[in-house]
Amino acid sequence: MRRLTVFLAATAASVAMIWANPLPADAASPCSTVRVGTLKAAPVPVLGWSENLAYDRDGALWVTRTAMSTVERLDDRGRVTASVSVPFPGGIAAGPDGRMYVTSFSKDALGLLRTGRIYSFDPAAAQPKTRIYTQGLGFPNGLAFDAKGNAYVGDTWQGVLKVLPGGRVDRRWSSKAPRNLTPSTTVNGSSMNGVAVDGDNLYVTMTTSVSGRVLKVPLAQPNRTSVAADLTAPIPGIVDDLTVVRRGTLAVTTTTGQLFIANTVARTQCVVQLGQPATSVAVNPDDATELAVGTELGDILRVRISGLAIT
Repeated sequence: MRRLTVFLAATAASVAMIWANPLPADAASPCSTVRVGTLKAAPVPVLGWSENLAYDRDGALWVTRTAMSTVERLDDRGRVTASVSVPFPGGIAAGPDGRMYVTSFSKDALGLLRTGRIYSFDPAAAQPKTRIYTQGLGFPNGLAFDAKGNAYVGDTWQGVLKVLPGGRVDRRWSSKAPRNLTPSTTVNGSSMNGVAVDGDNLYVTMTTSVSGRVLKVPLAQPNRTSVAADLTAPIPGIVDDLTVVRRGTLAVTTTTGQLFIANTVARTQCVVQLGQPATSVAVNPDDATELAVGTELGDILRVRISGLAIT
């Protein structure tokens, strides 16, 4: 119920932000050739809130529905083919071992008791069973793996965390990474959210930022965090999750209803207007021009983009 209250409040805030903060003119240019459709309608609007999504090694799409404490598997026609019970699931990612990993929000509102967890399950099992991978997190949300099997978590209350293979949090690395409520000229916001690994770097979004900022965190030197993109500058932005479309290019969602495609090398971007607050995005492993997008209403959108004019 507490999480549902947060959902409803966030939805109202998102609608207000859409009216109060329209996109700046230089960010309003559309991507080249875009089609937006619905892959899966929300089972129950808002209550079916789709917090995050990811493809497994077989190309099936898994969606976390936080308020329903359920993770669903969808086929390419949007039909539910399996479901797994996970308490208040957040971020989801495929691990290097082929298992799916899911963050689970803390049971206490402030995350002070550190009851947040990461669960894992076998996506190929007829009836997937979960097991605990990591405990002692605060309010874990975004999740991503590097090539060595290390997991990275965007913990809303603690900051960016590194979890070593086997499930132990690397506190030394994490202490050098961006932290919540420790603003700087680089970390110009709070509430670490989405994370995505691109080569030797981790990209991180903050739920609130004065410029819709995406951070670039070197995996080997997390204390040398820099700015990857300012998506909504000069106005504030409510940025949610992100993914790597291709090397050097990110797809980032906002709760004001946009999908940004940003080239972190050329520092260029284009934007897709989705028509509803978006929470997360994943790239179809069989077709890099197709993106699956999660929403606060619970719909799963299918976005096709070709001829990206941002390189």
